[in-house]
Amino acid sequence: MAPTDLSRLQLPRACHEALAEQRAERIESHTIPVATAWWNTELAAAGLPGAPIASSGVAQLSRGDLFTDAAALDADSDDELLRFLWRVLAWGSGMRVRLNRKRIRAVADSPSSAVVALRQAVKSAGEDPARAYEALRPRDRNAIAYLGPAFSTKLLYFAGRGAVDHPCAILDSRVTATLRDICKWDSLADNAWPTSTYVRYCTLLDRWAHEESRRLGRRIGVDEIERWLFEP
Repeated sequence: MAPTDLSRLQLPRACHEALAEQRAERIESHTIPVATAWWNTELAAAGLPGAPIASSGVAQLSRGDLFTDAAALDADSDDELLRFLWRVLAWGSGMRVRLNRKRIRAVADSPSSAVVALRQAVKSAGEDPARAYEALRPRDRNAIAYLGPAFSTKLLYFAGRGAVDHPCAILDSRVTATLRDICKWDSLADNAWPTSTYVRYCTLLDRWAHEESRRLGRRIGVDEIERWLFEP
């Protein structure tokens, strides 16, 4: 199938309506219940840096929490990078822990290479979505086993500290389904997106965000559109 001409795609009316809500409510306050006890137990058993992900009394994480983490992150610290990864994975997984034990094991098997990939991704995310994506998906393969595009792009997104002009957005199966079925990006595959697809996605959301910024008279972030695509 020939690549869809994304310049012709228009943002659906339902998204226009969602964007009328304030950014703080839709983005910073987007909160997910997390399996804190499971994460703390598994990371302690693996003997990995970055644990615990939170105190035992913390049962949820918000996007705002992860923006705060990123703002305080010392990307030269292996321990801080891994803790950031664990908390992003906990938020992205919610109460589902199906593949996370394998992700933890993959990092435990080669912590130095995992940290190198994470550091390059975090440092590139604000300037170059292609380079950041490729740090975690070199040659269309996972740099860290079981850390595929859906979770890699969450890390790239949260590395932006919540900045409204951050160029990297989350891309997962639910976002993809909306783009394909509602927005008519007909050529978009279900998963395993190459770097070129991720860049096209970020570019599309950036265009839509600038169009909506002009319409609404306030700066719209690409994440505000991603939030609707995830849950239209």
